[in-house]
Amino acid sequence: MFADSRFDYLDRVRYTLGFLTAPVYWVADIPARVSYWIDDVFVSHGDLIDENARLREELLFAQRELQLVAGLSTENSRLKALQEASARVSGRILTAEIINISSDAATRRVLINRGEQHGVMLGQALLDAHGLMGQVVEVLPFTSWVMLITDSRHGTPVQVNRSGERAIARGIRSEIPELELEYVPDTSDIVVGDLLVSSGLGQRFPKDYPVAQVTSVVHDRGQPFATIKARPLAQMDRTRHVMLLELARDELEPQSLNSAAPSWVETGTSVDGAVLEGDGVPATTDAPPDGPPDNSAVSPAVDEQPPAATGQE
Repeated sequence: MFADSRFDYLDRVRYTLGFLTAPVYWVADIPARVSYWIDDVFVSHGDLIDENARLREELLFAQRELQLVAGLSTENSRLKALQEASARVSGRILTAEIINISSDAATRRVLINRGEQHGVMLGQALLDAHGLMGQVVEVLPFTSWVMLITDSRHGTPVQVNRSGERAIARGIRSEIPELELEYVPDTSDIVVGDLLVSSGLGQRFPKDYPVAQVTSVVHDRGQPFATIKARPLAQMDRTRHVMLLELARDELEPQSLNSAAPSWVETGTSVDGAVLEGDGVPATTDAPPDGPPDNSAVSPAVDEQPPAATGQE
């Protein structure tokens, strides 16, 4: 044993003995293997049913977790697209979620989870990552109602991105959310596929933000105006995350900012170096002293009467 531990003289002998004793180990293991086989064959029917129910429950939980992961991934993609879209506009952005839809079939309005306590104001534009959605028409303490641009009472000032022609896009009373351009001359340069963007008139919506895409143009020789329909780019029926926009002051025209606060002074005084004449009105204006200031530069994009389909006052 000392020589074998030092010089490995008996390696071959041990190898031979291991080969000869292998059948003995195999025969000795036969009872245990037979016992396992009998247990597998004669397992009770109830055990199989219980195991099957447990596996179904685990599969259900696994599928639920998978759906949650898929939903989070989709929501993350939508939020990323919304963040990229917010970089294209200037102004204060307030994110919101659509929590309800109006049950009135005659209107197209949605309820968002932002209200007066969050700084929401009447007339604010509502956008999603793909296009213009509408504007706030009713502000509550913690929620607000938004009228979509596909509502028949809503008029949106738009212009053709390709040619620059301007028009008013109004919603249509139909099951399909669609827009129709009003009072467009039959000779206008508008074709199917043109992109309609917000023109910025009315000081409600951001300029050059996508609104819709022209889907049909019908020219009738007996009519002075063409029938033009467009499909909104905003995902009205699918999106949940939206953003409210408050336009920056540099996007508002100076005329609308100055006309909001007129002031009248006494004769003989001067305002910013402009000498006033006897009526107390700057010499460069023709407005009467007792007349209302000119606020025509500011006009809402929503009118309450459908016949006056202009979108502007």
